[in-house]
Amino acid sequence: MLKYKFYNKKLIVSFLAFLVFIASINIIVDPYGIFGFVSVNKFNKLKPELERNQRVTEIIALKLDKNPVDTIFLGSSRVNSTISEEYYSKITGGKSVKNLGMNALSHDETIKMAKNIVKIHPEIKDIYVGLDFFRFLERNKDNKRPVYFSTNKNLTISEFNPVILSFNATLSSINTIIWNFNIEKLNSSKYKRTNKMFVDSFKYILARYGGNYNNAVLSTGEIIKLKNFKTYMENQGYKVHFYLNPTHALDISLINQFGYLPVFEQWKISLAENFDYVDFDWVNDVTGENINSNTKYFLEMSHASREFGYIILDCLLFNKNNYGIYTNKHNVRDHLIIQRKALADWEAKNPQWEVEIRKVINNAI
Repeated sequence: MLKYKFYNKKLIVSFLAFLVFIASINIIVDPYGIFGFVSVNKFNKLKPELERNQRVTEIIALKLDKNPVDTIFLGSSRVNSTISEEYYSKITGGKSVKNLGMNALSHDETIKMAKNIVKIHPEIKDIYVGLDFFRFLERNKDNKRPVYFSTNKNLTISEFNPVILSFNATLSSINTIIWNFNIEKLNSSKYKRTNKMFVDSFKYILARYGGNYNNAVLSTGEIIKLKNFKTYMENQGYKVHFYLNPTHALDISLINQFGYLPVFEQWKISLAENFDYVDFDWVNDVTGENINSNTKYFLEMSHASREFGYIILDCLLFNKNNYGIYTNKHNVRDHLIIQRKALADWEAKNPQWEVEIRKVINNAI
């Protein structure tokens, strides 16, 4: 019996020691940029796994930050890819912002998050929500993944465990170490993106979005949902700002070639009839930039880059540029006339992309 007791005790101690070791590695490597204890070149300084498990990691980071938060940004991965917390702080003289954009975030989840966040950080003043056309279509409105988010100001065990003890967290730590160790090789000319690689990435997303826009029917219920949300939050003392996330001209041309530009325009009109917003989703010299290895403002046709995010923040906060159009029910139709012409001009100058769009449409029908 003594032998079995000793063996069981040794097994339990070994198991606990293993858990402590795994947790320590995940905290030190910090693949999701939550803890910030160590930042070492060729070890964990770069965070290639930062976007993984966003629905868990961003909530943890929010709760761990006990400093006052002035502003939050909510929306899809398009918000996540553009809005820089560091740039926001720089141009506002040190104010704190949280970018809580997440992949495939539905309007229901956006609203739930906003209501829970202000219970944890009631000092928040402004809530910015980036909107996407495809999310207002009947076929896409309920395509969502839930965000598990308690209103407890402190981290719960169920929230914390996935980033220190899960298989995903451990795999992310291993990938982070490997990536950092090999960064010089990855940055060599052999691995740099060529024009073809960049064009191919745009074509790939173009093909994917063909399914999003086919048989497009606008869901006005989603608009009313956001209108009611804005009214509710502003009655609680929080200012809600809506803006349209930018997409490349190729995306808008796809909508047009499908025959759904009237639906796209009606979306903008219906939004304006219910609340004011800032429109970044129209064709101009930035959204219509050439697609090659020098493309600066887009990662691919659906997601703008941090550089475009600087433009968004400059416009939203200080109205410093004309890339965001302040839109209301009185001016929306006039703006659409101008935008329609800008799209036609871009399409006339880029006939090679009409060929690619036609391929996508033929495959989707």
